[in-house]
Amino acid sequence: MLTDVKTMMTGEASIGRLRVPEDFGEVAGVELDYRVVGNGAPVVFLHGGILTSWFEPVMAEPVLANGYQLISYARPGYAGSSLPETPLTMMGQAACCLALVRHLDLSPVHLVGHSVGACIALQTVLESAAEVASLALLEPPVMSAATDPSATIAALRATAERWQKGDVAGALDAFMRGMVDPDYEEVLGRVLPDGRADALRGTPAFFTTDQHSVQSWKFGAADAARIKQPVLLVLGDRSALVNPIRRQVQDTLLSWMPHAEVLMVPGATHLLPLQKPAEIAAGLAAFYQSQRTAYRRLSQVVDANKPKGHLIVDLERGQPMSVGGGAADVYRN
Repeated sequence: MLTDVKTMMTGEASIGRLRVPEDFGEVAGVELDYRVVGNGAPVVFLHGGILTSWFEPVMAEPVLANGYQLISYARPGYAGSSLPETPLTMMGQAACCLALVRHLDLSPVHLVGHSVGACIALQTVLESAAEVASLALLEPPVMSAATDPSATIAALRATAERWQKGDVAGALDAFMRGMVDPDYEEVLGRVLPDGRADALRGTPAFFTTDQHSVQSWKFGAADAARIKQPVLLVLGDRSALVNPIRRQVQDTLLSWMPHAEVLMVPGATHLLPLQKPAEIAAGLAAFYQSQRTAYRRLSQVVDANKPKGHLIVDLERGQPMSVGGGAADVYRN
């Protein structure tokens, strides 16, 4: 059983703190701060590295805020969430996500991830496909999908050296300017009043556990072939000008998952959730609506050992209500 150690209501939001139990392996005992707002189909937002508040502007957009249940949580080491003594693997990061999904009874849930959070979303669906309705992936740094990651790896090593010398602000600045957007400070100051402080607070978790999670993780074509859920690949059209692997990874993932849809965000870099929240929110809403429309037409469940059957779907949650002929993967027409 999962333990909810604190829950309170703040306005229309429910704020809680979850302690992950012993049967969740490397993340046993980790405590996660989370926030739930709204009603409708559940959407979990997995923030990227450095900042905990990456998705706040997107979640505030009316097109999502008025029609969906939006859930965000501070990943291990961020904000008030605790951090294990040893760096987490990507499987451990995914276990945290699944612990929250099960605790809040969200399954099947739409996952939206940015950067490291998008990698976590990919691993989560590999760990438990039945609990994931769809994936929206904003520029995941899948290093195994990059055709030439050498420049990125060199830049990461340079920033890590600053971190190891105790220069937290210098490491943050080098990473953000070299890998994200040279003008990141202007964007943070304009969009997030507490953005600089949030970034400094998140830098230790980024270097102590996020980098280990990403660089030790292997995701390839065979893994991608297992993903049958609808996928939305989101890319800022200026991201590759700062970090070339953004487009490399996007193109490779699309070749591995040809059923994926693509959303190109004009005028955006890796800061895209902060730069273009309205466009991203509108893209997510259209993506979810297309799934609802497809389910209304016809959804089938395929089971290798049983006859084909039809799936009746709860359109408010995108959730199977009853199945004829067996259960397996859900395919859209």
